[in-house]
Amino acid sequence: MGIQIDLLSKLIPNILTIITQLCATAILFMLMKKFAWGPVKNILAERSKYEQERLTEADRLRKESAELKAEAEHELQEASVKAQQTIKDARSEAERLKESLINEGKERSQQLIDEAQKDIELQKAKMMEEMHKDIVNVAINTTSKMLGEKVDDKSDKKLVEGFIKEVSKK
Repeated sequence: MGIQIDLLSKLIPNILTIITQLCATAILFMLMKKFAWGPVKNILAERSKYEQERLTEADRLRKESAELKAEAEHELQEASVKAQQTIKDARSEAERLKESLINEGKERSQQLIDEAQKDIELQKAKMMEEMHKDIVNVAINTTSKMLGEKVDDKSDKKLVEGFIKEVSKK
């Protein structure tokens, strides 16, 4: 075989290379710490602060939303109670109005009945008076015909009225 490879030198690194690489890494680390670490730290702090504010705001909004919901439910319950009270009041008012109208109708019908009875009594009295006059006239005419002569009207009426009273008593 023509190619000889030094395998051992390939497996173990050179000390000088290791030291150079460590120095370069240390210099890069110091440069990064000096120039990049402060701004990155500030950016992370600002981001943390921003996220904390958002969480605080979200929590405040959640609490406010819960309070508004509770208030809305309370107002809904009050509205429901008021609506039920309004319905109850309307029913009682309707019942009162119904009773009032019924009573008014009864009073009016009783008034009409009373007026009709008074009218009937008045008509009855007029009829009785007219009947009385007719009976007196018939009795006078009958008596005049029977007697053949007429006595004065005053005495005739007295006689006939006395006759009617006697007949009425029986």
